[in-house]
Amino acid sequence: MSLSRSRFLLGLAAALGCVFLSSAASAAVVEVNSFETTIPAVPTAGAWYAADIRAGGAASIESLVGMGGDLESNQPLPTGAALLTTGMDNGDKAEVATYADFGDATTVLSSAIFGYNYYKETVAGGNVFAAPSLKIGIFSTTGTGDNYGQLVYEPTWNQVGGGSQASPADAWQSVSIDATTGAGNDASGGWFWTGGFELPNGAGGPPIRSLGEWVTAFTTADADFADARVVSLAMGVGTYNQGQVGYFDNVSISVPGGVSTTFDFQAVPEPTSAMLVAAGCLAAGIRRRTVGC
Repeated sequence: MSLSRSRFLLGLAAALGCVFLSSAASAAVVEVNSFETTIPAVPTAGAWYAADIRAGGAASIESLVGMGGDLESNQPLPTGAALLTTGMDNGDKAEVATYADFGDATTVLSSAIFGYNYYKETVAGGNVFAAPSLKIGIFSTTGTGDNYGQLVYEPTWNQVGGGSQASPADAWQSVSIDATTGAGNDASGGWFWTGGFELPNGAGGPPIRSLGEWVTAFTTADADFADARVVSLAMGVGTYNQGQVGYFDNVSISVPGGVSTTFDFQAVPEPTSAMLVAAGCLAAGIRRRTVGC
């Protein structure tokens, strides 16, 4: 599903007006069992949506039981994880998101700690640089300019050695990001910007800045940023990233004095499996009662 720009911004406006995650209510682990395919006028707090699925891209939540290897043995939050895939077409894309008022953009970007775990599977002919990426949506209802954009943290720009490097494959990776991650070098380390608040689209590349450095850039470029809010968190694999099989889990945001939430992606057992388990329990109960008589 690919949302129109206007519909997407309407959803963000609804999130600002109606979907709040208070610090008391959100200091918890939220279990996510599915990606909703339709984004309502007022998104549900804590729900995740198939925000931008194009062509051969796909998103699902899978059980890792029986998968073997590092994928199963080192998973961060057993027993499931989210899965993003693309085929071999440049137009394939898979992005999922959750919408809420996570707080004042300046405060969140300057003080929050973000985190997630990802597992990139080696695929013959696949893009070795791509991996599941974290995206922060920023929006302001005031002003007349283009007051929406996403900051994107891509593993390829955050590897030892600088520049764009192949993302680690076939083992779970842990990512923790604060306001200073990537500071001091616009060539790599940190986040790129998709455009908005009078700053251009980085087209998936430099400038790559820390969150703190982006606050300075936004504040200098556009007075409207003073009223901006963080309104979404997304995980995705973008276009021109062919042949991706990427798992992620344990997505978190922690704002001092504000939102503190971890999202745990868990598959729901198939109805047949659940029925078999229930039948087994019932049979065991009957046997126990028979023996007791």
